[in-house]
Amino acid sequence: MHTLPYKIESSSPIVASLPRTNVRDGSLLASRELAVSLAAKSITDPPGGVVRVIHVPTGEVLFSKVSGWGELNEGGARARNGWGGLWG
Repeated sequence: MHTLPYKIESSSPIVASLPRTNVRDGSLLASRELAVSLAAKSITDPPGGVVRVIHVPTGEVLFSKVSGWGELNEGGARARNGWGGLWG
């Protein structure tokens, strides 16, 4: 039986920040690169949650990040946080 060895997980609900992706806590993937890329672009609601990629057979954490700053608007995009950022 073929298993999907990479799992994206978080202690907070994951909101995918890429169009047409359906990343949820517990998403299983066959590709390490895809799992890390999707996790890196994902944010949590509320922001500040930890998103991880786990290698299921070994339990090793391959990638971990704290979700970005800012509030989520209805479309799932980050609203400006008021300090202007680097470009504003």
